[in-house]
Amino acid sequence: MSEPIIAVIGASGVVGRQIVQALSLRDHPSEDVRAFASERGAGEELDYGDEGVVIEKYADEGLRGASVAVLAVPKDVAKPIAEVAQRLGVWTIDLSGAFRVDENVPLVVPGVNDGVLDRSFSGRIVSLAHASTQAFTRALEPLRAAFGLTFADATVLCGAASYGNAGVAHLSKQAAELMNGKDPDLEVFPHRLAFNVIPAVGPIENGIAQLEKTLLIETARVWGGEKMPALTTTSVLVPTYHGLTLVLSAHLGRRVDADGVRATLKGDSGLKLLDEPTENVYPMPMLTTDDAAIHVGRIRTHGERVQLVAATDNAFRTADSALDIAFELADRE
Repeated sequence: MSEPIIAVIGASGVVGRQIVQALSLRDHPSEDVRAFASERGAGEELDYGDEGVVIEKYADEGLRGASVAVLAVPKDVAKPIAEVAQRLGVWTIDLSGAFRVDENVPLVVPGVNDGVLDRSFSGRIVSLAHASTQAFTRALEPLRAAFGLTFADATVLCGAASYGNAGVAHLSKQAAELMNGKDPDLEVFPHRLAFNVIPAVGPIENGIAQLEKTLLIETARVWGGEKMPALTTTSVLVPTYHGLTLVLSAHLGRRVDADGVRATLKGDSGLKLLDEPTENVYPMPMLTTDDAAIHVGRIRTHGERVQLVAATDNAFRTADSALDIAFELADRE
């Protein structure tokens, strides 16, 4: 059986690069990888095992013959490309959120609601939930399944990569300017991020920041139903380059002790338990690099209430999740 041809659109971006890297780690043949970007990113060669994959300038014809297209591009770019892919019969995995609220497009968090892909849906587009939604629902899903869940709150700490390559570059620039006694430019972030935190990720509308709205909307779709818990969230932009950290507080359906929470989380293969706080062992974004697992720890319980911390490499987690879906869809052909 031949390997599926995977087209990565937006391969020069933070997540696109991680998708290509994740394909390499899976030993997917380089000849079955097509990497595309805008004219600005075209021509660059990405490492791929002992070989390389050259990024090409995107053209609609490049999708012809592909098994799956993964769209790591902004919403306004994703929609027309998805339409072309549909005409060509190519499975499409959208990472932009362009189809987040489209009831005809499954919204997936691998390990939480995989069964949604087994239901009948029109078209060949699948939307992957945002990395914050993935970490939020994935970390709490074992507890929700075992004990019930009535309320959950997340403080989401996002690194500069939430703003793409430009965010990473601009954080370095701001830090260098401050260290040299200069006032930093505000080209990307609404305030100085270097040596600072910004208590909102994305513009605020009606009191809620863009990332907070995304998490609430997506979680409602993923966990929706009669037993949908009440949810609140606050997003914070922090002066790290990569990674995502969530401080979680959950009210379960019954009392549980910390050992019971640890045992439940440890039994989930998609999570990695790091919970020896007296030995300074707990989740940190620097420990999650190139790890698709979500790290959980700092577990505390108070009756029905559980507090914990989760950390993930949001770019790699998104890439790995997208490929899990891509290969599952390709197997259906």
